[in-house]
Amino acid sequence: MLLPFSLMVQKKTLLREFVTREIKGRFAGTAGGILWTVMSPLATIVSYFFVFSLVLRINVTIEETGTDKFAAFFLTGFFPWLMFADSLSKSVSVLLSEASLITKVVFPVELLPMSVVISTFAVNGIGFGLVLIYLVFTGHFSWFWAYLPVFLAIELLFALGLSFFLSALNVFLRDTGEMLGIVMMLWFFSTPVIYPCSMVPAEVSFLIDYNPMALFVNTFRDAVLMHQVSLMSILVLFILSLISYSAGFWFFKKAKPAFGDVL
Repeated sequence: MLLPFSLMVQKKTLLREFVTREIKGRFAGTAGGILWTVMSPLATIVSYFFVFSLVLRINVTIEETGTDKFAAFFLTGFFPWLMFADSLSKSVSVLLSEASLITKVVFPVELLPMSVVISTFAVNGIGFGLVLIYLVFTGHFSWFWAYLPVFLAIELLFALGLSFFLSALNVFLRDTGEMLGIVMMLWFFSTPVIYPCSMVPAEVSFLIDYNPMALFVNTFRDAVLMHQVSLMSILVLFILSLISYSAGFWFFKKAKPAFGDVL
């Protein structure tokens, strides 16, 4: 089951080429080119800061969230969500978009969804880094931030498993991408990205309690804003990510022999 990780080492040059091509492809033909990897998330941050800090003026409390600035509360949850959601939305169609390559060249097809997830985390990670820089200047820095690379690695593993599954499923069920869009919209609003958990009515609290991304978002916020980390939460997230990864990769390997016929 750990084959993709050994594959990352054995085929690191090819994987790096795929990741680089994926990042450059997002901004191909634009005048700014790779500069958009910084400008795009910066524009997102400024936009949400303007809306939530100057227009809507939604209030959060330091006691509950670690900050009284809603923009800081929102952005520390939004970018971890965005890394995950963007990975799934882009990886679901990667095998179809690379059909000519898959059918004509012999190479580890597993590298395609892997490259999409890694590149997505890298690009959106720049935006998250900009948020952290802002928080440093507003006095939120803490040694608990040292846990962030661990959280990101676990979340990447979780996203990778689902990306393996969705990209393979989409080869046989072409409606997967459309269904995913609906699922991700519902998943976003059932994840406490734009609201604190205290606002969730008790009768629908199960949407938070059994939502892996709610635990991811809250874990990031706890470390960044509340300056606390739950080792139990990390363990639960790691187990969930291993399950996602193992199941997703198993399905991908089972479906892989039929890719050439269907594509």
